[in-house]
Amino acid sequence: MNDLEMVAASNAKEKSVVVKNLDTGELRDSCSSRRFQAAVFNCLGGEASSMNARPVSNSSRLGTCRLILLAFTAAGILSLFSAVAPADEAKIGKYSPEVVSKAEKILAEHDLRRNGKQIQSSGTTSITRSISGLSREKRELRLLQKDWDATDSRLKLVRQQLEQLKQQRADLSLQLARVAGDTAANNRVVGLLNVNNSQMEKVVNEREKIKSLLASKRAVLSEAEAAYAEKILTIRKDFTKVESAVRQALAAENVSIAMKVMNVNFGTPVKVDVDHVLGSLGKRVERVEQEVFSETIPLVVENRSMYVNVVVGKKTTRMVVDSGASLICLPARVAATLGVMIPPNAPQMELVVANGDRIGARGVVLPRVRIGEFEVENVDAAVLDAAADAAEPLLGMSFLDHFKFEINAAERSLKMLRVQTE
Repeated sequence: MNDLEMVAASNAKEKSVVVKNLDTGELRDSCSSRRFQAAVFNCLGGEASSMNARPVSNSSRLGTCRLILLAFTAAGILSLFSAVAPADEAKIGKYSPEVVSKAEKILAEHDLRRNGKQIQSSGTTSITRSISGLSREKRELRLLQKDWDATDSRLKLVRQQLEQLKQQRADLSLQLARVAGDTAANNRVVGLLNVNNSQMEKVVNEREKIKSLLASKRAVLSEAEAAYAEKILTIRKDFTKVESAVRQALAAENVSIAMKVMNVNFGTPVKVDVDHVLGSLGKRVERVEQEVFSETIPLVVENRSMYVNVVVGKKTTRMVVDSGASLICLPARVAATLGVMIPPNAPQMELVVANGDRIGARGVVLPRVRIGEFEVENVDAAVLDAAADAAEPLLGMSFLDHFKFEINAAERSLKMLRVQTE
């Protein structure tokens, strides 16, 4: 005799439940009878006395649970797909409030709840709240980025002004040489040079102040970007935990019984999967993750310098990562290989290298520079004079400063972070 027949035999004296072997195809129950509801209540972990029914032993309770699951499988699924109940079966009625209450308690113990005709996870509330809270932080981050962009534009204008003053000084120096012996003309040019020097001093001071301000704003922006990225990472971790908990809950036998009770009384689905319970939350998490991109780019170390492949336009070259360089610096030979054109009106520049030497250069703007998936348009750069042709190309702050970045010499890597706020 199988478990189903044993449970049927143990209840032979009870007129409310009549069950035969599933092999015969006969299965009848009366969900409206108090005896059957007491059996369901027992399976859900309730006390039989609460339903005025005879107490059931643990072994009988297990058998009854199997009875109910098999009963729903044999009779319920047939009616679900055919939409026609067998003529010799009584229509399934509503479960009593006591059974429903116990079913709700079981769902709650597994962080599940009924909402209308849906089964949801109560663990998603905090995740939803966290995602909603990102909107305010995203607005603040956008303001910080715009503030940094404005300051960076100011610095570019000051640099252009300084290059114009340098060119003016070079022209005045030539004039001074030409008017040698003409006292009046000499005094006039000297006066203009003095004005030029005074203006240059003011512009240099302004440039240094803006550079310092830009660095402080970059630090604030980087910290905000890192905090924003960390919150999204936390959201993903929390979602993964909830997803795992829901999967385990749906596999539990008592939850399965509770779901059937909810189906009978409220029309919720008899069986659901994780995606059904979590709804669109998974897609929302994926969308906010797309706003943050992080990449660790390997570096090649040679002679204490760290090299990375950089795409300029459509061509690639190797550059030294140098956070101490204010601009991307390209020797003339490298610039020619990359197809970088120097306009006739390109400003003259004078760069000071680490050992104190001064190198002449021409200022250019690179339409597009990219490392990995990190790209910046209209990047300021300097093409060094031919005398510095042996120098290494440098990847400076005119590119790096657009992102939060970290150079790890021990791991030989460049970690970059980008947060898309638009």
